[in-house]
Amino acid sequence: MKFKVQRKINLANIDKDIWPYETEDLGVEDADSFEEAQKVVDRAVSERTGYYKARAEEYHRAKSSGAPISPPAPAVATPAIGTGAVKPAASHQDPLSTGGNSDMPAEFKI
Repeated sequence: MKFKVQRKINLANIDKDIWPYETEDLGVEDADSFEEAQKVVDRAVSERTGYYKARAEEYHRAKSSGAPISPPAPAVATPAIGTGAVKPAASHQDPLSTGGNSDMPAEFKI
């Protein structure tokens, strides 16, 4: 029997100013046990969370220095980790990097 585990990272929990509406989905398919799948996804989530925290810190450091800088966009690809392949789901486009209104996505406006 193969196991599948998925987890969503809410990037607004890391830095709401940069990624107010962004999420990243991570998952493992075809793991031999639930515990193995859970361990692989937990490791991937902690690595991705650390990556986004570092990107946010780098952005805020550059912003405070006064240099013109655009907010970092969420990464599209995640490397495969462990036995089951960790696959990112379709990531959502960052409204700040596309020049859109940073208040809220267009689909939420009335």
